Amino acid sequence: MKEKVVSCWGYPLALSRCNFINTEWGTVVYSQCGDFLGRYETESAAYEEVKAMIEERAKTGGLIGYAEKI
Repeated sequence: MKEKVVSCWGYPLALSRCNFINTEWGTVVYSQCGDFLGRYETESAAYEEVKAMIEERAKTGGLIGYAEKI
């Protein structure tokens, strides 16, 4: 199965390249280049949210961290 890879501030971002760190407060996620992607209650929630973020950003050309117009 091919994994989606999108650009994260010039670096490719994929779930397999994210660092999921479990703490007593939940799961903290960083990209492979060290950018903070979020804190979640469980590892499964973190996985699903980061996966959704990658899929959403793939629709917008892979941009992450930009201000969206409302």
